[in-house]
Amino acid sequence: MEPVSKVKARAEALQVLGLPLNANANEIREAWRNVAFHDHPDHTDGDYSGFSQAKTAYDFLRREGMTRKGVSNSSMPRRPRLKKRVIELATDEIKACRELLSPEGMLSDMSASDRAATCDGTDTSSDHVPDAIGCFGRDLTYFVASSVCKGENRVALPTSVLDSCKKAETEILTFKSKGAGSGEIVIPDPIRERKFPGAKSVRIRFEADQQMRDMFELAG
Repeated sequence: MEPVSKVKARAEALQVLGLPLNANANEIREAWRNVAFHDHPDHTDGDYSGFSQAKTAYDFLRREGMTRKGVSNSSMPRRPRLKKRVIELATDEIKACRELLSPEGMLSDMSASDRAATCDGTDTSSDHVPDAIGCFGRDLTYFVASSVCKGENRVALPTSVLDSCKKAETEILTFKSKGAGSGEIVIPDPIRERKFPGAKSVRIRFEADQQMRDMFELAG
């Protein structure tokens, strides 16, 4: 049984016995005795439904080791351990990012203030597009193969990774770097909250090759 399914099954079994999720072993055994007595067919005019349901729930919890004496709340259902995973961006998502960075796409989709900043004569040739996203719960890491350039850089990112909407949204983020090469930037909280629905943190890694992605995933 998968961890998530097991947690759900434990919660349902405890509910059948009328117990909260943090019930300990003594409480589980006592609840079973009470339910078994009151729902026994001898007390329900031969109706086995309640007794059978309670017994099934208790037997499941017993097999899970949750009814042994001395078992504390630490053995109660826990959230499954988060695992890191890397999502390779689809061809159409990468294309959408590149199109947004083109002069036509950029000017049509950016806000008025961003358009003004782009047209002020600064160098906008340092454009970047990620090809994969690392996820660890609600923490996101965008992997970009290109190098950071000294001065102004632009990166187009799919921002709806954790959003339930079907249509992928893409945003351009602009930043300035004092040096060139590899590196990592962290998206400030105000921008993250506005542009990355549901994300707890957002990072962008540059010069990110396949080995770096593999190391990210294996570390989880």
